[in-house]
Amino acid sequence: MEEKLLSAISTVGFPIVVSCYLLVKFQATLDRFSNKVDELILELRNGYYYMNPHNPNNAA
Repeated sequence: MEEKLLSAISTVGFPIVVSCYLLVKFQATLDRFSNKVDELILELRNGYYYMNPHNPNNAA
């Protein structure tokens, strides 16, 4: 593993290797964030439906 890392650094350069590493490591975090944003959008849509004054099912 160490030899592959040193070979990659010497071939493409340190900043590119670090950028690729960070992209791979943060991919899972970005996927979880995206899922949570999708859940939030659904919750906001459901809340809007129940709180919408023009909704005929609203008992207010």
